[in-house]
Amino acid sequence: MHCNGSTKGGRPLSTYTTGDVAKLCGVSVRTIQYYDRQGLLNPSSMSTGGKRLYDDADVRALEYILMLKDTGLSLAAIRTVMESPYSTRMLQDLLGEQRQKLESGIAEAQRRITAIDALDDDLALHGTLTVADRTDMANHMASKTLSHRFFALMIIVSILADIAWIGTLVWSIHTGIWWIFSIGLAAAVIMMAAMTASYYRHVVYWDPATRREFRPAFWSWFFARHTLHTRLLRAPGSNEKVWCVEHFQGRVPVRK
Repeated sequence: MHCNGSTKGGRPLSTYTTGDVAKLCGVSVRTIQYYDRQGLLNPSSMSTGGKRLYDDADVRALEYILMLKDTGLSLAAIRTVMESPYSTRMLQDLLGEQRQKLESGIAEAQRRITAIDALDDDLALHGTLTVADRTDMANHMASKTLSHRFFALMIIVSILADIAWIGTLVWSIHTGIWWIFSIGLAAAVIMMAAMTASYYRHVVYWDPATRREFRPAFWSWFFARHTLHTRLLRAPGSNEKVWCVEHFQGRVPVRK
């Protein structure tokens, strides 16, 4: 908040009425009056007609109040700062606490957004909510977080594997030493095989008919048709393949 200087008839003002201060700082007259009642902004003088008059120092004080209020500090905290002989140190402490509160609020808001996304995904995939309770939803949210991290890791490993075989291929073409390429290609294959095996160990699938999680045999899983979050599998006890939703395992055990 910035309070601009005021003039009347082209002449600078040395004193301001409540209305003048309100216009200068872009707040309502009621706000000025409320701050006055709270002891935050007292007028420097009174006119002969009983009007409250403020000077430039009062305007700067109001700007200071509004600036601190923009950080979310309460008026009581602002008054304490203004009245304290150790205002700078106290303000640093209060701003540090306010930052922690805001960061905690951001984390809580993000948690709620993740919960909304989890339910929205469930509705989009099944047409109805399949999560039975808050524990199921927490598991779903944890699964989504793990999947994002794992996919990021997969991208990194894929890039490293590409660098390994493409880099050694270019080197071998230029030098004619092809055993270097063989090593690079083998390293790329090993990296991708290890990532595929790790991916398989970390995922389970949700049978829409029985609402149970299961892990298919590796080769049926490997060759199954799939999308980003589902795979066409035959669930235990089923005679036909159905699209099953993929979940990443964290601390949640597979339900048999």
